[in-house]
Amino acid sequence: MAGKSKTHYWAWSLFLLLSLVIGSSIAAAAADLKPKLEVVKSAQVTNVSYEIKSYKGKDRLHVTVELKNVTKEPKRYRVNIWLPDGVSGGGFYPRKAKAVEPGKILSQTFPMYYDKIPNEMEIVVKELPMD
Repeated sequence: MAGKSKTHYWAWSLFLLLSLVIGSSIAAAAADLKPKLEVVKSAQVTNVSYEIKSYKGKDRLHVTVELKNVTKEPKRYRVNIWLPDGVSGGGFYPRKAKAVEPGKILSQTFPMYYDKIPNEMEIVVKELPMD
Protein backbone atom coordinates (compact mmCIF):
# COMPACT_ATOMS: atom_id res chain seq x y z
CA MET A 1 0.00 0.00 0.00
CA ALA A 2 2.81 2.41 0.78
CA GLY A 3 4.24 2.11 -2.74
CA LYS A 4 0.82 2.71 -4.29
CA SER A 5 0.30 5.76 -2.09
CA LYS A 6 3.62 7.24 -3.26
CA THR A 7 2.65 6.63 -6.89
CA HIS A 8 -0.65 8.43 -6.37
CA TYR A 9 1.17 11.31 -4.68
CA TRP A 10 3.55 11.74 -7.63
CA ALA A 11 0.75 11.32 -10.17
CA TRP A 12 -1.30 14.05 -8.47
CA SER A 13 1.75 16.28 -8.15
CA LEU A 14 2.48 15.92 -11.86
CA PHE A 15 -1.17 16.54 -12.72
CA LEU A 16 -1.27 19.73 -10.62
CA LEU A 17 2.01 20.97 -12.09
CA LEU A 18 0.81 20.40 -15.66
CA SER A 19 -2.51 22.09 -14.86
CA LEU A 20 -0.68 25.11 -13.51
CA VAL A 21 1.61 25.33 -16.57
CA ILE A 22 -1.24 24.91 -19.05
CA GLY A 23 -3.50 27.30 -17.17
CA SER A 24 -0.85 29.99 -16.98
CA SER A 25 -0.01 29.63 -20.68
CA ILE A 26 -3.70 30.04 -21.56
CA ALA A 27 -3.93 33.11 -19.33
CA ALA A 28 -0.75 34.52 -20.90
CA ALA A 29 -2.15 33.95 -24.39
CA ALA A 30 -5.39 35.66 -23.39
CA ALA A 31 -3.49 38.58 -21.86
CA ASP A 32 -1.55 39.02 -25.11
CA LEU A 33 -4.71 39.21 -27.25
CA LYS A 34 -5.19 42.74 -28.53
CA PRO A 35 -8.08 42.74 -31.01
CA LYS A 36 -7.53 44.54 -34.30
CA LEU A 37 -10.21 47.24 -34.46
CA GLU A 38 -11.72 48.89 -37.54
CA VAL A 39 -14.31 51.38 -36.28
CA VAL A 40 -16.45 53.93 -38.09
CA LYS A 41 -15.83 57.57 -37.03
CA SER A 42 -19.25 57.91 -35.36
CA ALA A 43 -18.45 55.17 -32.82
CA GLN A 44 -15.78 54.32 -30.29
CA VAL A 45 -15.05 50.86 -28.91
CA THR A 46 -14.53 51.54 -25.21
CA ASN A 47 -13.90 47.95 -24.09
CA VAL A 48 -13.53 44.42 -25.43
CA SER A 49 -13.58 41.42 -23.12
CA TYR A 50 -13.83 37.70 -23.68
CA GLU A 51 -14.30 34.55 -21.67
CA ILE A 52 -15.13 30.89 -22.07
CA LYS A 53 -18.52 29.95 -20.64
CA SER A 54 -21.32 27.52 -21.39
CA TYR A 55 -23.60 28.13 -24.37
CA LYS A 56 -26.16 25.53 -25.47
CA GLY A 57 -24.47 22.89 -23.31
CA LYS A 58 -20.89 23.44 -24.55
CA ASP A 59 -18.02 25.70 -23.54
CA ARG A 60 -17.86 28.57 -26.02
CA LEU A 61 -15.99 31.84 -26.40
CA HIS A 62 -18.10 34.88 -25.51
CA VAL A 63 -16.91 38.27 -26.78
CA THR A 64 -18.31 41.41 -25.15
CA VAL A 65 -17.97 44.64 -27.11
CA GLU A 66 -18.71 47.99 -25.47
CA LEU A 67 -19.56 50.67 -28.01
CA LYS A 68 -20.12 54.42 -27.60
CA ASN A 69 -21.97 56.72 -29.97
CA VAL A 70 -19.67 59.77 -30.18
CA THR A 71 -21.95 61.85 -32.43
CA LYS A 72 -24.75 64.27 -31.58
CA GLU A 73 -27.46 62.15 -33.20
CA PRO A 74 -28.82 58.61 -32.69
CA LYS A 75 -27.01 55.90 -34.66
CA ARG A 76 -27.27 52.17 -35.39
CA TYR A 77 -24.25 49.97 -35.94
CA ARG A 78 -23.29 46.55 -37.24
CA VAL A 79 -20.50 44.73 -35.37
CA ASN A 80 -18.55 41.89 -37.01
CA ILE A 81 -16.09 39.72 -35.10
CA TRP A 82 -13.65 37.50 -36.99
CA LEU A 83 -11.52 34.80 -35.40
CA PRO A 84 -8.86 32.48 -36.84
CA ASP A 85 -10.07 29.40 -38.71
CA GLY A 86 -12.91 31.35 -40.34
CA VAL A 87 -15.14 31.62 -37.27
CA SER A 88 -17.18 34.83 -37.24
CA GLY A 89 -20.01 36.41 -35.32
CA GLY A 90 -21.57 39.73 -34.49
CA GLY A 91 -24.83 41.55 -34.80
CA PHE A 92 -26.69 44.82 -34.73
CA TYR A 93 -26.17 47.57 -32.14
CA PRO A 94 -28.59 47.94 -30.54
CA ARG A 95 -30.25 44.62 -31.13
CA LYS A 96 -33.82 45.57 -30.22
CA ALA A 97 -33.90 49.36 -29.75
CA LYS A 98 -34.03 51.77 -32.65
CA ALA A 99 -30.68 53.48 -32.01
CA VAL A 100 -27.80 54.21 -29.66
CA GLU A 101 -28.45 57.67 -28.28
CA PRO A 102 -25.70 60.31 -28.51
CA GLY A 103 -22.97 59.86 -25.90
CA LYS A 104 -24.45 56.58 -24.65
CA ILE A 105 -22.42 53.40 -24.19
CA LEU A 106 -23.92 50.01 -24.99
CA SER A 107 -22.38 46.65 -24.10
CA GLN A 108 -23.36 43.49 -25.93
CA THR A 109 -22.05 39.91 -25.64
CA PHE A 110 -21.73 37.63 -28.64
CA PRO A 111 -21.35 33.84 -28.18
CA MET A 112 -18.97 32.37 -30.75
CA TYR A 113 -18.73 28.77 -31.92
CA TYR A 114 -15.12 28.61 -30.74
CA ASP A 115 -13.99 26.70 -27.65
CA LYS A 116 -10.72 28.42 -26.77
CA ILE A 117 -9.22 31.89 -26.39
CA PRO A 118 -7.96 32.85 -29.86
CA ASN A 119 -4.51 34.24 -30.56
CA GLU A 120 -6.00 36.99 -32.71
CA MET A 121 -9.34 38.71 -33.26
CA GLU A 122 -10.63 41.37 -35.62
CA ILE A 123 -13.62 43.57 -34.80
CA VAL A 124 -15.26 45.79 -37.43
CA VAL A 125 -17.91 48.39 -36.57
CA LYS A 126 -19.98 49.88 -39.40
CA GLU A 127 -22.74 52.46 -39.26
CA LEU A 128 -26.19 51.44 -40.48
CA PRO A 129 -28.69 53.73 -42.15
CA MET A 130 -31.50 55.05 -39.92
CA ASP A 131 -34.63 53.88 -41.78
